Amino acid sequence: MNLKLYKQFSDAYQQCIRSAFEDSAIRGEVRTVAKGLPTEGTTILFEREGRYCPVIPVREAFLRAEMFDTWEEELADRAMEVFSDAEAEDLRIAVGQLEQPEYVAVYAANHRSDLDALKKNDMPYQVMGDMVLYYMFHAPLGDGRYYQAEVTNKHLESWKMRKSELHNFVLEHSLVSMESKIYPLCEKIENVLEGISCCLNHGEAEDSLGYVVTGPGGAASVLYWDILQELSRLMPDSFYILPYSEREAYIFPDTMGALAPAFSIDDVHKNGNRQVRHSLAGYAISSHGFHYSPSENKLQTTREWLKD
Repeated sequence: MNLKLYKQFSDAYQQCIRSAFEDSAIRGEVRTVAKGLPTEGTTILFEREGRYCPVIPVREAFLRAEMFDTWEEELADRAMEVFSDAEAEDLRIAVGQLEQPEYVAVYAANHRSDLDALKKNDMPYQVMGDMVLYYMFHAPLGDGRYYQAEVTNKHLESWKMRKSELHNFVLEHSLVSMESKIYPLCEKIENVLEGISCCLNHGEAEDSLGYVVTGPGGAASVLYWDILQELSRLMPDSFYILPYSEREAYIFPDTMGALAPAFSIDDVHKNGNRQVRHSLAGYAISSHGFHYSPSENKLQTTREWLKD
């Protein structure tokens, strides 16, 4: 994903939502959730407290804008329709009961570029190599909808927990940890690629730091062993890796076969949208996904894994 284009879109899109909100009859205020982070989204705090409103991911809106050549204003109008329907439904939720440790999910961002956003949002985090892990509420409401919000340091104070205690609790007891989207962020390091075959061969890359993965136009990146091991600690069973950009990927356990992301790189390529291909040039790792088995310490393309 072209991060510069994404930032430009995010600013314009959220400004369009605020303008549309001012012209609407909705009573409340626009709120940005997880501002500046991979899970950034927009929602409404209704004037009547304790009313549910969904969070619309900015990243998903960006993908829709690129895939279908949709203007920010049109996407903002669609968002306002969702918010208006939520206000009319008037679903009451007990926020205090939902904002509890058992409804916390783990997410990851880039240590270098996203740390400031975590500090500004007053959110607890833990640094793990190139990744910085952070936490958000992802509480199911029982009808396919979720309450989403940031976990802040004030929450830790109210729970009388340290961030390390929260992290361990989430990994062991979270009711939503298996639905967490993890974004392993790995820089392309030119000198590491030297002497390593730029393709995904059968077998393990035991003599290297990880796997080299090629993409469109010869672009390449590395899936490091330590990143895979960190992900394995968060998700002990086998899981899929669906590359999303040079630095990011969707991670899903293979027990979630019925669930799939709204978009994958493969979908983008099949769509054939010139604007998408241009935006992803030099950023997309691969046109296919991977499957990693911690017990076998084996990384395969999804196609290879399905053949076994």
